[in-house]
Amino acid sequence: MQAFHIHITGLVQGVGFRPWVHKLASTYSLDGYVNNGLDGVHIYCSGKESDIIEFYQTLIDRPPVQALITSHQIMPYSTTLEKGFYIQKSDTKNRVDLLITPDISLCEDCRREIKTIGNKRYQYPFTTCVNCGPRYSITTRFPYDRENTTMNALRQCTSCKTEYENIRDNRYHSQTNSCAECCIEMHLYSYNGNEIKYEQRDYLENLVAYLSEGKILAVKGIGGYLLLCDATNENTIIKLRERKYRPSKPFAILYADIEMAFADLAISPLELTALKDRSAPIVICSLKTYPENGICADRIAPNLHCIGAMLPSTALLQLIADKFGKPLIATSANISGSPIIYKDADALRWLSTIADFILTYDREIVAPQDDSVIQISNRGQKIILRRSRGLSPNYYPITFSKLPSNTLAMGAELKATFSISKNQMLFISQFLGDQESVESQDSYDAALDHVSGLLHFIPKQILIDKHPRYYVSEKGLMLSQKLTAPLYQIQHHEAHFSAVMAENKLLDLKEPILGIIWDGAGYGTDEQIWGGEVFIYDQGEIKRTAHLKYFPQLMGDKMNKEPRLSALSILQNLPLAQNLIQKHFTPQEWTYYQQVIRQPDLVYTSSMGRLIDAVACLLGLMPVCSYEGESAMLLEALAKKCKSRTYDYYHLPLNDGEFDWTVLIYELIHDWSQKEANEVIAWKFFYSLAKAIARTSNHFFIDKIAFSGGVFQNALLVDMIIEILQHKRQLYFHVQLSPNDECISMGQIAWYSKFGEHNINENSN
Repeated sequence: MQAFHIHITGLVQGVGFRPWVHKLASTYSLDGYVNNGLDGVHIYCSGKESDIIEFYQTLIDRPPVQALITSHQIMPYSTTLEKGFYIQKSDTKNRVDLLITPDISLCEDCRREIKTIGNKRYQYPFTTCVNCGPRYSITTRFPYDRENTTMNALRQCTSCKTEYENIRDNRYHSQTNSCAECCIEMHLYSYNGNEIKYEQRDYLENLVAYLSEGKILAVKGIGGYLLLCDATNENTIIKLRERKYRPSKPFAILYADIEMAFADLAISPLELTALKDRSAPIVICSLKTYPENGICADRIAPNLHCIGAMLPSTALLQLIADKFGKPLIATSANISGSPIIYKDADALRWLSTIADFILTYDREIVAPQDDSVIQISNRGQKIILRRSRGLSPNYYPITFSKLPSNTLAMGAELKATFSISKNQMLFISQFLGDQESVESQDSYDAALDHVSGLLHFIPKQILIDKHPRYYVSEKGLMLSQKLTAPLYQIQHHEAHFSAVMAENKLLDLKEPILGIIWDGAGYGTDEQIWGGEVFIYDQGEIKRTAHLKYFPQLMGDKMNKEPRLSALSILQNLPLAQNLIQKHFTPQEWTYYQQVIRQPDLVYTSSMGRLIDAVACLLGLMPVCSYEGESAMLLEALAKKCKSRTYDYYHLPLNDGEFDWTVLIYELIHDWSQKEANEVIAWKFFYSLAKAIARTSNHFFIDKIAFSGGVFQNALLVDMIIEILQHKRQLYFHVQLSPNDECISMGQIAWYSKFGEHNINENSN
């Protein structure tokens, strides 16, 4: 009898890999055992050599549905193995070398069980199996075993223990296993902190009754608390907006099933696939002209003509949605500007001013995450708007040839993430929000500590943005000093460009690549604020070759939130045109800002995001935003309303390395003065940007074009670019990452992988 040791790494823990190995080994009558280690799954087996080889090949070819194998090897093993095959206790030796299993939405088998009368788990709100349930959000350390999760304190009943130990059961070695007999207990509190006690089986009926009465519920989810309320009750939605201080930012809607969603939304096949994905993201879908469920669309997503839709990711949400029978608003439970609330004590403390009732349960969250958000353009381009629950923290496959080891990238300040490279694996954190508040900074620190602890990670080099006042950059500096690790500063837009090139395996190409990097703001090497950039990557160098013509950056970050300031800035030399926007200022403000714009020591910006804001303000859309990106979203929605989609455009000439936006503004104002419809002007504006990109590629004679930056979250603009250039140029967009600043940390690692060793003097502190 031959004996072998098989070692498999990747996403192989928390996905039912050991049970699958055991079942397969039994079919081949092999002896031995399988166990989890810090570096993956280890299998020690003996039997006929031909059977073992076939067993090994089957494991690699047909792993469990949620598994992802990154490497595998088989080698002779000399130690004698006992008769029979079993799952051995996990090994905690060796270094950590595996992917982190993301949270997995409720599988179809479990979804059927909770709806089947007579089933043991009928209406049990924490039903899971080896193929679904929380993973990353409850993992405290590796290997992935129940005692290494926040399920540790919960003991299985006799029935669940039998399932857990039965090789023929789909809950064989399911670490999150529980049922109504050994349940995860729920607790309900009123807004004043008083606990309202029911029998566990009665909570759902009462929650649904409260929703029917127009109440707002804070319900604990996989990654944090959600606020739920009736999406057809206008008064309740108004109340939610008032309590949350969220006047117009759109809410997502939770649908019980896809049939209910189809009644309100025009869902494309690609959007349907995305909705049913194991990550259960929010998917942006177009509203039908007459939604059938009676949702208050104008209150949910004012003036946007689309809705963020999601299906239930957990049994708890599925049961609530089924019993309620109508669409529910489901939005992250947080205080304005702060991260999602995930601790029970914080929920009781902070959500009492928003929610009428708060539902907690006895399973702790250690990795808080918002829902992921994606959009599919009409031409089928997938755009990730937020990469979080279900998608983070792994990045695989690795798409650049040389991944630096033990590297920490701190990312950017807005839409923050961090990235860690270790052992030829890359981890990109969940979306961690804007780092303006102390709470967001604490959340960033906690996430970094958690992932570093899971991976036993200590960085050898640390990468930061060049911006001198980013919190995440200051933290990176402190860490580098504490650990005596080299520190590298990487320009914001070069990181964007490096990220999209790395995602598309372009970093090692010999031919030139054009990079169109358009966003709101990034600190430039000339100490101005960049954001409308054109780079060329050629011969191993990134060069800034063109940019949007500079205009004054007024009042620092205040300009990012007030499109009226962007409009004032671009109209500074057009006093007659300023009459278009003066109504958006009080007389005192107008006098003050006229003085500000004439100051001699102004900082300047080349931001395409701010130019878009200015145009939105000129068309009367949004002089002051209530949330980030609001004016751009409204301008895109306005353009989509255009019925006579002209191929006429405004001119954005490239002269001496600058896009002269003044020509575009002159022509746009002329159209407005001639009573052209606003939706036509908005359409022409975006089409003009797409045409400018086409002319730029012709100007530089470059066939490959890569796009990054928050401007390319605009699905309409992306489709226009594809329409104009898809048969003329090779176009590259982000694949696993968002084009917004969430991709910066990965881009910093990609930049360092290519340039770090060669630029140590220029970029290190």
